[in-house]
Amino acid sequence: MSTATALTVRTIAPHERAAVLDLLDAWISREFFARYFEHDPAFRDDLCFVAADGDRLVSTLQVFAKDVRLGGTTVRVGGIGNVYTAPEYREQGTASQLLTRAIAAMDALGFDLSLLFAVRLAFYGRHGWVSHPRQFVFIDAGTVADSSGVRIEPFDPERDLAEVMALYDAYNGSLAGTVVRDRRYWLGQLRYAGNFSEDFLVARAGDRIVAYARATPLYDLYVVMEHGFVPSYDAALVDVICRLHGHQGRALPGTLTQLATEPRIVAALGARGLSLRTVDDVFWMWRVISPTRLAAKLGIAVTEVERDDFLARVLPSDRSVFWLSDRF
Repeated sequence: MSTATALTVRTIAPHERAAVLDLLDAWISREFFARYFEHDPAFRDDLCFVAADGDRLVSTLQVFAKDVRLGGTTVRVGGIGNVYTAPEYREQGTASQLLTRAIAAMDALGFDLSLLFAVRLAFYGRHGWVSHPRQFVFIDAGTVADSSGVRIEPFDPERDLAEVMALYDAYNGSLAGTVVRDRRYWLGQLRYAGNFSEDFLVARAGDRIVAYARATPLYDLYVVMEHGFVPSYDAALVDVICRLHGHQGRALPGTLTQLATEPRIVAALGARGLSLRTVDDVFWMWRVISPTRLAAKLGIAVTEVERDDFLARVLPSDRSVFWLSDRF
């Protein structure tokens, strides 16, 4: 069997996308990953890295390009995902070679930061990624009635997308870590976020959308992947979350949310009789790709970027979120 030193590490040509999906099919399913290849408008063949043993692709990872709000500006983030190596080529440094190549490419292409989600903290730590704990809020199983009087309906992309896009931009404008989305991004993400389907509800006061939330089963739980609401319509968001949790998610052990930035919503859910608790997630890992470039964008000194508490300062747990709907 070939060793990792004999492998060719490179990016793919367009005709090799099918071969990458064939490789990933051994992990989850071809169809799961094909959604990203087909519908992510930022997909690039030169950001899909592979290790090849002759004509056979044996390992792969993909860089997902995201524009993310940080420090009052927008930075370029390369998300590392779809990392998979055929079993017989593991423990030979294969994935490390791909990561090294991806880091160099992200630097050359002007990325400022990289983000990944992983349980192998030590492995990615050796390549420069740092765990930056974030907080989720878990809602124990239970039901509660709506009470705010808003009308809750399924999201209709043809009717509702423009209004939801505007609400998303208004709600996320001051939240660090959120992705800047245009219409193409939204149309693609609605095809690949979550599992193969999601529950997307909007709340209306009159004809106006005042809150929304998107949810799907993940990690053997029901997960609210994203939410937003108009100021002063807290109760509308509470109603939407109660509806998702108590109806669409009722067959699962509980609901995981990204409500750590919204203590008033958490308190209101508790006041409705639901049991909630905070859950720490250490699997959110960041890596600075170019301290100089990032410092220039943020208007700070390079030494500030290199401080151990940099991530805690620019991504505080109470004012930052990376929506699970944007994951890769």
